[in-house]
Amino acid sequence: MCLRHLKLGERKTINESSRQFEIMKEHRAPWECTYAKEDKTECKPGKKPKSDQEYFEIFCLCILQAGLNWGTVRKNWQRYRKGFYNFNIHKLARVQSKELMKQPNVVRNFKKIKDIVYDAKEFQKIKNEYGSFSNFLKSLKEMNDKEVSRFLMKRFKHFGEYTAHYYLHCVGYR
Repeated sequence: MCLRHLKLGERKTINESSRQFEIMKEHRAPWECTYAKEDKTECKPGKKPKSDQEYFEIFCLCILQAGLNWGTVRKNWQRYRKGFYNFNIHKLARVQSKELMKQPNVVRNFKKIKDIVYDAKEFQKIKNEYGSFSNFLKSLKEMNDKEVSRFLMKRFKHFGEYTAHYYLHCVGYR
């Protein structure tokens, strides 16, 4: 069967030369998305989060899955949620990175842990300055997408160009 003849939204497994290929059905970022750098026509933008807490959890998801298998990160997400205090911004902003590293349910990457703690502090500053993370993003509307990504990369840690772009896609920015 030719891959081009599959309709968007179908899910098929194709055995081609004894190798399995799976065609991912149409899905929405971030929670249904398990493939990195995929075609945006298959990955619908995420819905706008309802709270700063949701913005921050998706933010942490983007950081934690950077350089890792996304399926594995999603499979372990409830564990990570528990280890990172349900991604509570205030708790993470106050915790010592070394103490968090001792938690049994966190990713064993000290740099990511340290950067999430730093970023929780940045989220708090933004909330104090703009009232909410949503208002902060609205304040960036005059910038083009590349400028917004660069701005986020400068403000936050462990947040490269692709991560910034994917995060904005996940939260339904624009």
